[in-house]
Amino acid sequence: MLENIKKEFSTRILVLIPIAIAINIAIGELVVRLKLPVYLDSIGTVLVGAIAGPWAGALTGALTNLIWGLFNPFAAPFFYVAAVIGFLAGLAGKRGAFENESPRWLSVLVGAVFVFSLTMFILAFSNASIDDTGFTSYPSMADLFSQYAIIFVVAILIGAAIGYFLLQRGGYAGFWGLITGIVAAIISAPTAAYVFGGVTGSGTDVLVAAFRASGAGILSSVMAQGAVSDPFDKMLSFMVVWLILRSLPARFKAR
Repeated sequence: MLENIKKEFSTRILVLIPIAIAINIAIGELVVRLKLPVYLDSIGTVLVGAIAGPWAGALTGALTNLIWGLFNPFAAPFFYVAAVIGFLAGLAGKRGAFENESPRWLSVLVGAVFVFSLTMFILAFSNASIDDTGFTSYPSMADLFSQYAIIFVVAILIGAAIGYFLLQRGGYAGFWGLITGIVAAIISAPTAAYVFGGVTGSGTDVLVAAFRASGAGILSSVMAQGAVSDPFDKMLSFMVVWLILRSLPARFKAR
C-alpha cells in the first residue's frame, strides 16, 4: 500500500500540487468576494486526484484549505471535506471516470440535474427582495417549486437533451461529481451549522437563509443548502477537469 501511495507523488505531481492549490484559492476567493452560491475551490484538487490518485488529491485538498485559512478563517475548519473531495476524485480517476465513454442514460441524468440546479439558483436570486433596512430575503424553495413548476420541468428536459447530445463521454465524470457533492454536503453540514451558525461568508449563505425562511432548523437548512449547491458545484468542477483532460495531448497525459 505504501508503494502505491509513493507512486502518486512523482516529481511532476509534487510540482503540480502547489499550482493546483494556487488555482483553488484564487478561484475560491474570487467566488467568495462575488458572493456566488457555489464554491469552485476544488478544481485544482480534482485535477490532481484525476491525474495522480486519491492520496495526492486528498493532500491537495487539505493543504488548500489550511493555507487558505491563513487569511480566510472560514476555510481551515473544512480541510477534511476538501481532503475527501480529492480522495473521491482520485478514485474516480482510477476507475476511468475521466476517460471512459459513459452510457447515454447517465449523461442524460447528469445534464438534467445540472440544469435543474442552475435554474433554481437563477430563480432564487431573481426573486430576492430588499426591505427598507437593506436586508435581502429570498423565497422559500417550496414557493419556487410551486410558482415555477413548468420552468423546472422545461429545465429538466433541456438538461436531459444537453446530456444526451453534448455529454456523451462525460457522464461518468459528472456522476462522480454528483456523488462527491452529496458526500461533501453531509460531512460539512455539522461544521457549518455548529461552528459557524450556517454563516460561512460565501454566497451559499443566501440558500441557508432561504431554507430558514421556510421554517427549517439551522442544521436542516445547512444540509438542504449543501444538497442543492454541493452536487451542482462538484459536478461543475469534475466536468471542467474532464474538459481539461480531454484537451490535453495523449503524450502529456501519459507523462
